[in-house]
Amino acid sequence: MASSGNIAYAKMHGAGNDFVMIDGRQGLPADRLEALAALLCDRRRGLGADGIVVLYPEMNGVDFEMRYVNASGLPGEMCGNGARCAAFFAGEIGLAGNKTAFQTEAGLVQAEIAGSAVTLEIPPPAEIELGLALELGKRRAVVHKLMVGVPHAVTFVEDVAAHPVAVEGPILRAHPAFPAGCNANFVELRPGHLRMRTYERGVEAETLACGTGAVASATVALLLGHAGTSVEVETRGGDRLRIGLDHEPPLFRRAVLTGPTEVVARGEIDGDYLRRHGIL
Repeated sequence: MASSGNIAYAKMHGAGNDFVMIDGRQGLPADRLEALAALLCDRRRGLGADGIVVLYPEMNGVDFEMRYVNASGLPGEMCGNGARCAAFFAGEIGLAGNKTAFQTEAGLVQAEIAGSAVTLEIPPPAEIELGLALELGKRRAVVHKLMVGVPHAVTFVEDVAAHPVAVEGPILRAHPAFPAGCNANFVELRPGHLRMRTYERGVEAETLACGTGAVASATVALLLGHAGTSVEVETRGGDRLRIGLDHEPPLFRRAVLTGPTEVVARGEIDGDYLRRHGIL
């Protein structure tokens, strides 16, 4: 814990997905992380972010444990760009080196840092169901369902930049076909790459990128014959994420996600602020 009972943090983003990064060794109550996320991620009364990432030392043969909570206070099993930021941040606070293995709610993750780029090996795509016909307001869409750490929906559109993601995203995110909700990915096929926009469960809004969504989109594109095992995904923020898939039909053995990370700021969260809101 920093001076005066304050909590030190770093603000990071991975391809435009932004996070408040916290070293969990500062005495922050683990049972208050959901409330903390909703407080800090508020873009007017807090620091503003898509979620918080809290790292704890791990004793079971890996370097650390990552806890991720979405901006709404909904815990997330996995966040690809958050995990890439976690690997970079862990090196800064002494929990890991340039190569690291760490635990998430979705399972073991491995990462390698090269400058500001982080390559992440995450649990491979599973529970894949292709070709669901779903009503999304005014459109009857073909939607593909799969797990990449968290539930995902992928639907292909003609012009993703002009597509009404703000309208269809909330419908698909809460569709009965996804009992636990999902991240809703809208994908356009482009020459040599994919272009993607994502409405994220837990953030309850469109974000500038989604790492697991990029893996989900690349997976469906591969299975439908639109892409190979290596593909670039252009995000809403303009960054490109590189996806590598090891596919031994019918199973996926590996999924690798590579993209940029950046530290925006470092500072302290005021201890009195946290006490006033019941966090400490």
